[in-house]
Amino acid sequence: MSKEKKKRSKKRKILLISLGIPGVLILAGSIVALVMYLKYLPTLKWKEKNDFMMADTGYSLVGTTLTEEQRLKDFDYMYDLVCLQNPKKELFEQVYGISYEDIYQQYRNYVLQSKTEYEYYSYLSFFLTVLPGEHNAMGLPSYKRMVNNGFSMTESFATQEMKDYCYSWNEEFRDDVARYDDYGVIAFSYVDGKYIGIGSSGSKRKVVCDHAGGELISVDGKDPKDMCFEFLEIFHVSYDSGNDRFFRTNLIFNDGIGEKHTAEILMPDGSRITMDIYEDPGFDLALMEKSVAYPEMSGNADESESSEKKTTDIWSADYVPHTYRIAEDAGRHLVYLDTYACDLTEGERLVVDLNKAIENADADTVILDLRKNGGGDRDYCHKLLLPTLFSHDVEYSSKVVGKKNDYTKKYYENKFYTIVMDRKQELDDEYFYYTENFNVEGKAKRNLKLYVLTSQTTFSSGDILTQLCSRYDKAVIVGTNTKGEGVCGSPFNCYLPESRFMFTYVPTVNVSYPEDSYYGSEPDIYIHFTVEEFNKRRELDAQGVDVDEYNARMEWDQTLLKVLEMADKD
Repeated sequence: MSKEKKKRSKKRKILLISLGIPGVLILAGSIVALVMYLKYLPTLKWKEKNDFMMADTGYSLVGTTLTEEQRLKDFDYMYDLVCLQNPKKELFEQVYGISYEDIYQQYRNYVLQSKTEYEYYSYLSFFLTVLPGEHNAMGLPSYKRMVNNGFSMTESFATQEMKDYCYSWNEEFRDDVARYDDYGVIAFSYVDGKYIGIGSSGSKRKVVCDHAGGELISVDGKDPKDMCFEFLEIFHVSYDSGNDRFFRTNLIFNDGIGEKHTAEILMPDGSRITMDIYEDPGFDLALMEKSVAYPEMSGNADESESSEKKTTDIWSADYVPHTYRIAEDAGRHLVYLDTYACDLTEGERLVVDLNKAIENADADTVILDLRKNGGGDRDYCHKLLLPTLFSHDVEYSSKVVGKKNDYTKKYYENKFYTIVMDRKQELDDEYFYYTENFNVEGKAKRNLKLYVLTSQTTFSSGDILTQLCSRYDKAVIVGTNTKGEGVCGSPFNCYLPESRFMFTYVPTVNVSYPEDSYYGSEPDIYIHFTVEEFNKRRELDAQGVDVDEYNARMEWDQTLLKVLEMADKD
């Protein structure tokens, strides 16, 4: 063989080897991927499931009459799932001064005395609000909302049966919900240790305003601040560290249906009035949930549709972001960012707008307002927003645990926890664990001073934002304790075995920071929203002022004004 032929032969071998090795690797990888795909195919067909769940397949009416035995079976199931399997349940009694067993007996009696299926459903809803964990919640039956709320689906939801049950209960409750339209709302909001009467503030619904601005002093002779667990409320129990008490964000009563109470109210002018207020287990649900479950009855269907059309194109010049506001204060070399939610769809636009504002204001300070941030997507926090603000890296990890039994194992076996979310998990005979790391890669070009404003509505991913900022050298947390629950993972959609009522549930507990679910994250500087601010804000709002606009806040927002004073000194 000639030297030339040998060279060509050698080149062919090298070429074949160089092509063959990657080919073998690709083939092996494809085989592994195929095996994994086939193995986990039932749980990873997200598109097929969602397509089915969103399709209008109609429904067949199913039985919606429950026996006492069925009601108790459902209630016991919920109690076991949410209470008894909580690995840190002993903390509940230590912190709240009331045991799970006490609450169970209280609500078991409610279940037994329920006169209608809607009343029974309402008691189940309120049972979830008494327990720590606002991620655990039940609203009026709405299949579309359950499949659209961003939470992982269990296998059971991609079935026609679940559609049938949900739509059947929706029809069953329609008349129950509608009958509450004849009654007015009497509402109080918790402000700095007090419950203050809420006026109409432009609400279309009939609102009783005789008590607006007044402080609720007593209900049937009792101090309402000591009745946290007695009220039947759709609002969860939260903790106020400044006043060292637990509270409900709002108390909702009405003017004529349910159990009658006598309220004593101290008005702003110093006078005292008494009012008859009524508490009905179904009124809260009808008031807060009607527009979701029955948009055609609430008069909001057309409005929400037109609103969607106005804000669909986020790149339009006319688009106004609805989850954040940015204000440039060039005189102070400061940028104010009010972010209402961790909305991943607007995250990239936020980064562009924020960087532009920082440059325009030549900012050395950013005020990050999380006081209305109820959470959202965790990636918004550590992959988009905070890298823009941090000049060095920050790490925050959290370990959660769940207790295994026949009820909970289906959640821990769901591949959402392992493959989709890429979490490190551990299992033993009794518990399920996983650890999630939130690492922020600081990319800010400026060494910005951060003031982070928190409140008792800063929650979930909003709490994760707070936790990450508390670990950053140049950040100061100002405000109140957050609502907490910056837990790893997401709620699952669940259903009760007899009624098929749907609710959301977090099957794991944060064992790295267990107190976070009870107390929330603590600020560095405690400043509470005051009654004076509340009333001034309500007054301006009633006049049509955009009270959340940066300059308008100068008229009522004392927390922001104090932070601006600190920023000026710095």
